[in-house]
Amino acid sequence: MRKRGRIAFTKLEALGNDFVLVDGRNETFNPGPAEIIALADRHRGIGFDQLLALRAANSADALCRVDVYNSDGSMAEQCGNGMRAVALWLHRRGEFDRTTRVETVAGPVHLAWKSAGEIAATLPPPDFTPAACGLAGRDGFPIDLSANGDRVEALGVALGNPHLVVIVPHPPEHAEVQRIGSALSRHPDLKDGANVGFVFIENPSRLRLQVYERGAGPTLACGSGACAAATALLRASQVDAPVEVIQPGGVLVIDWSGEGQPVTMTGPASKVFEGVIAWKK
Repeated sequence: MRKRGRIAFTKLEALGNDFVLVDGRNETFNPGPAEIIALADRHRGIGFDQLLALRAANSADALCRVDVYNSDGSMAEQCGNGMRAVALWLHRRGEFDRTTRVETVAGPVHLAWKSAGEIAATLPPPDFTPAACGLAGRDGFPIDLSANGDRVEALGVALGNPHLVVIVPHPPEHAEVQRIGSALSRHPDLKDGANVGFVFIENPSRLRLQVYERGAGPTLACGSGACAAATALLRASQVDAPVEVIQPGGVLVIDWSGEGQPVTMTGPASKVFEGVIAWKK
């Protein structure tokens, strides 16, 4: 029989994208899929889009490693809004002042603090090849895919996690995001599924975006999804940097200087509450 203990958690949000953060650097915290699903339940658990587990860093120049789990129990490679939430939590604890670096499965993320309303997370350079997005046998983007009877043209961007970007002629609607996004996110041509962003170009400096997140469904905001949409359209010369990305949960500013360069998102994060989990050690 496993011994029960208590482990602290913090509920955080960034543009309504909500997280539970557990500091597992000095605690035993290795949840399985069923345990994550139970914790993510918004009626019988804590409720979250993603679980953020801090681990000891592998390299000397990183403050910690961040493992990201979706609400369905699957592991995510990257979470842009989550990185800003981590920055807020670390800064409130006094673990860094202005800048620091954390590790993720997708590579190092540089965090910069100005205020709780202006936290920057710089992700590794985006990859625009179909192979990086889990699409074998494709030469390039855009590509045509079938989703619930609709033919959809999509761009692709990998930011450690795979994204499809669908340009729509009107501000994205929730029903459309749910219906098409659910099918595209698990399209059989995709090796590991993908996040699907529906983006409307309001003007060259402003986008409107809704994202169906792989493993979480429609969320109020997706940081890596905002980076994917912005860089795909910057690369296609359809918008100018920096570009505002407006999502249901709020606004991110995305800045990217071009091929082979990292991409920076800037936006807010906040603490919601703290608590403890009765945890089987």
